[in-house]
Amino acid sequence: MKKKSRSFKKELIYSFFSITLVSIVLLGIIQIYQLSSLIDENQKSQAQTTKFLGDYIINYVQEYQTAIETRVPDIKEEFAGRNIATIQKQLRYIKDKYPGFINLYMGDRNGEALVFYPEITEYEDVVKKQNFSDRQYYKELLEKKETVISSVFPGRGGSNNLLVTIAVPILGEDGNLDGYILGALDLTSLEEHIKQRSFGKEGYAVVLDHKNNVIIHPDFSTKVELVNLSDDPIVTYINAEHAQHGGEYFKQNGSGKVFITYEKLNVFGGWTIWIGKPASVLTNTYKNAIFTIIMFIVIIAIVMVGISYFFANRLEKTIRNLLQYIKAYTNGYWDKMVELKNVSGPKEFEELSIHFSGMIEEVERNKDELIKLNTELETRVQERTANLKSRNLELRAVNKLITSVSSEKDIADFIQHCLKEIKPFLDYSIHVFFQDQAVTSEKIYRNQNLFDYLKMQMAGVQQHIEPIHIENFYNGYLLVDLSSEQSIKASDQEFLHTFAGSLAVMLQNKFLFETIRNKHAVLEAVLDSMSVGLMLINNQKIVEYVNEFFLQVVTLEKGMRVIPEMCEDLTENHELYDIEDVFKRIIDLFDVNKQDLQAFFMDKKGEIKLEYKQKSMKPRYYILHKFSVMLDDDVIGEGLMLRDITKEEEIDTLKNNLISLTSHEFKTPITNIKGSVETLLRPEVEWEPEFQQELLEGVHEDIERILDLVNDWMDISKIESGSLYVEREMISAELVIQKSLEQIPLALRADAVFHFRNILRKDFPLYADKVRVQQVLVNLFTNALRYNDAEVKKIDIHLNMEKDYFTISVSDNGIGISKDDIEKIFNHFYQVDVTATRRRGGTGLGLAICVGIMEAHEGKIEVMSEPGNGSTFTLLFPVMKGRE
Repeated sequence: MKKKSRSFKKELIYSFFSITLVSIVLLGIIQIYQLSSLIDENQKSQAQTTKFLGDYIINYVQEYQTAIETRVPDIKEEFAGRNIATIQKQLRYIKDKYPGFINLYMGDRNGEALVFYPEITEYEDVVKKQNFSDRQYYKELLEKKETVISSVFPGRGGSNNLLVTIAVPILGEDGNLDGYILGALDLTSLEEHIKQRSFGKEGYAVVLDHKNNVIIHPDFSTKVELVNLSDDPIVTYINAEHAQHGGEYFKQNGSGKVFITYEKLNVFGGWTIWIGKPASVLTNTYKNAIFTIIMFIVIIAIVMVGISYFFANRLEKTIRNLLQYIKAYTNGYWDKMVELKNVSGPKEFEELSIHFSGMIEEVERNKDELIKLNTELETRVQERTANLKSRNLELRAVNKLITSVSSEKDIADFIQHCLKEIKPFLDYSIHVFFQDQAVTSEKIYRNQNLFDYLKMQMAGVQQHIEPIHIENFYNGYLLVDLSSEQSIKASDQEFLHTFAGSLAVMLQNKFLFETIRNKHAVLEAVLDSMSVGLMLINNQKIVEYVNEFFLQVVTLEKGMRVIPEMCEDLTENHELYDIEDVFKRIIDLFDVNKQDLQAFFMDKKGEIKLEYKQKSMKPRYYILHKFSVMLDDDVIGEGLMLRDITKEEEIDTLKNNLISLTSHEFKTPITNIKGSVETLLRPEVEWEPEFQQELLEGVHEDIERILDLVNDWMDISKIESGSLYVEREMISAELVIQKSLEQIPLALRADAVFHFRNILRKDFPLYADKVRVQQVLVNLFTNALRYNDAEVKKIDIHLNMEKDYFTISVSDNGIGISKDDIEKIFNHFYQVDVTATRRRGGTGLGLAICVGIMEAHEGKIEVMSEPGNGSTFTLLFPVMKGRE
């Protein structure tokens, strides 16, 4: 049985509809996939924000913890002598510098608070002595003997704010608890800072301590009550997970689902933070997009059916007219012939083929009619050709919009460029209104209102408006200014709609390009600002990226660094083109074993230490690490990370110097003490009282020498930790100098001449610590006398004022200091003449301590010297305005 064929109209409609539907569905699937990826990116961004928030909380609390721990050595020393007033000053110092502490206590091993500050609360109540031995954190302090941070609790002692206690132990020589320092930290400033941060639309942050007590929560006020969330489903889920971080959706009562990302902090006993955001914020865009796509498919399908029906109907009429014409001609019914108008279709061709053979027999007799038919056909061809030319012009106009979005033009200039490109193809005056800006091909109007612009700038009596849709935040309009004689044809109206859509796509691409370019610039700035060198090499061993730090390290030329402007051109000039170039450069610059470097690049060693070959420069040391670069699960290359470890090497050298100095400087006095004591303890000899006195005086001098060494090391330790304390007051400079001269040993100043001159010719007031200033002056006087081979040792002391500094200068006629040594004499353990120093004694710490003391006074120390012509050391004390 022969299958029934479809009509031409149905065939054309089905074809148009099928092609359109498949294309739109594929585009919809791609769009949905992109939206799904956007939701994943939002979730990752929320997780990163949670991580940053956790790091901020750790740094915030540890800063206050460190503030107490750095004062423990000083308070321990004062506590041993029961200097309550001094301890209270130390607590006041902490409170003034770190106002986040509500109050501070220092107590004994039994938990009883002996010293507290402030003594009066903000409510004018006097603080009473307290005993903390029953507190949980004090029990933990006894057990662990290390710093303990308590769980949060409502404020006590005159405060309604949420507090956390930081308890730091004071340990004795036997390692047992002698006392403690306790600070009550107000978490209000932490809470305010976190609440002011932005966590995205409707986002919020929650912080709990290790007992799940609320520190920060948008639904609870910590000033009203202490809330525990141990039974909260979110807390139960986080505690049940073994991961330190993660994310999950939760159902909230009455408010839908919420997506949370959390972090478990391994400090302070295990605090927990999470950031929550309603799931609707993440998914509404996705749902709206799916709904829009579905509606778009339905609308386009209806439109395409209508368009295909329109064209199919026109073509079908022509074929039927042609068929009727042939039938009429064959049958001789001339008065019933119909006019041919359009093209053919499938079913009608079957009938046409049947009757066409009969029409051939009548060709000669109907020659005139055939000529007429040919004339009509040529007319239709010309019309069709004109129509195709018009479409071709429209395509050329749209093609002009395909311009580069990477240009430096702003949005308005970009739109104006597009209007200039299509101006030759339109007879209308085109305006584009977008983001409060109106743009024509000749002019740009900024800060415009749409209705005011239509009223003031449009010359015609009517306007045609096409919307320009770009996502949800940017909308504009394509305005056509029409005079009374003008009207828009259907074809032009369709073209304007297409033009508006094409312009929307170009603008959206422009926005996306600017966003990506800005992110790329930020990433490149971060990498170039790193204090660690970074180089990325692809799988073909070609250098893909190298930051400025890495370039500056590996491009030293004869001890000189290349200028920063050259760094951008290094890879283009093939100075660091591939891994072989990097290998050769490292061999040329650094003192490294070639076999070790080869083993490193062959993945046999994870890191390698590098040292510059140029001995004339200050020694520099680096560690070179290598790591794999992953994209998804694929290795796309490897990276080199270069880190400067010069500081660590210097610290290691200082440690070795300290060990060497200790063994040398302590050995002589301890040997002397041992010999003297053994002599006095001999039972078979009865010593003269004068001889015993002489031995005991020698023991006393050796003990003093050891104490001086210990004091120097303690001062250096305080200076390095930033805890050197100076108690400044108004003192007389002349009196300080006189007292300092009296402290010099008589044997050292026996053959010295001191000359003092006050250039100001008046009393010289200093706002300084008298004891510490005397320590500096005694060190300078002693060095001036020790390093002096003149028969008469002359010391000149001058008082003066230079700009904003009071100055004390100490000049001598000693051996002087070479230019190379001047740059190093303030370094730890550095001694100018090793042989002479060993003969005269010394630790090499004196001038380093002087620098630390002057910096604690906000001053400085300067030196001028030449070998054989003596030295001049100048102390500069800042003038304290209002204290003169």
